[in-house]
Amino acid sequence: MGLQGGSREAWPIEGVIELVFPDEEAARVVYESVLYEHRTVPYRRSRIDFLLDGRKIVIRFLARDNSALRGTLNSYLRWIKVAMDSLEV
Repeated sequence: MGLQGGSREAWPIEGVIELVFPDEEAARVVYESVLYEHRTVPYRRSRIDFLLDGRKIVIRFLARDNSALRGTLNSYLRWIKVAMDSLEV
């Protein structure tokens, strides 16, 4: 998967979420809106790749436990939702 940070046993939960937008511009605006949070929020129990691929945003993740997974994904999805809501204004 390309994520760094330890052996497979240390990161038993892994997955990918792909969000497809109507066009590349919308995907880029949302991606750039969330990118600062992605770069500055420290996570100790999860690892995230946050990528822009045309009109898709791809979130690849590794987590140590379900709680870490839930907290990390909730943060990313909330940031994305706020950015998407701002596009509608």
